[in-house]
Amino acid sequence: MNMPLLQPIPSQIRSKKPLKRYAAWIFYRRRWMVMEDWTYPLPGEDKIVVIPKGFVFDGVSIPKPLHWFLSPTGLFFIPGLIHDYAYRCGYLWVIDQDGKLRKYQEGSSRHFWDRTYKQLGMDLNRMVLLNHFSHLILFVFGGYSWKKNRHKTALDLVPDLENNDDKI
Repeated sequence: MNMPLLQPIPSQIRSKKPLKRYAAWIFYRRRWMVMEDWTYPLPGEDKIVVIPKGFVFDGVSIPKPLHWFLSPTGLFFIPGLIHDYAYRCGYLWVIDQDGKLRKYQEGSSRHFWDRTYKQLGMDLNRMVLLNHFSHLILFVFGGYSWKKNRHKTALDLVPDLENNDDKI
């Protein structure tokens, strides 16, 4: 499996007033930018997911008190990347068996994307109980993020397949 080329986005903690720096330290989540189009085969389907260059995400949105148990950059980082794109845009870019780029499952429900996250986790780490647990956490707490992303303007990032033939 090829890993995405990512760049961490620097925090703005230094420029904040002292009390806000401490609040940011407690609540800040590292964000990452995808530096080149990245592909991943969708489990159980003849499709390849493409996450476009320029997409920014925060890994897995795990509260800091749980980082000792579930790292935001650990087992669920790749499923989190794909899930975050689907939550943000309401679809995934895929290359189908004919080699054509298209939007996949545009307009699907939050629960569809949460199940996709769980399937990706099962495909990558095969840790059944942990995948069920993380899916349960998404079920309970994912609604806020889903609603927040429904109010954002959709991203206008399109994969550049002509410059990525070697990755497909």
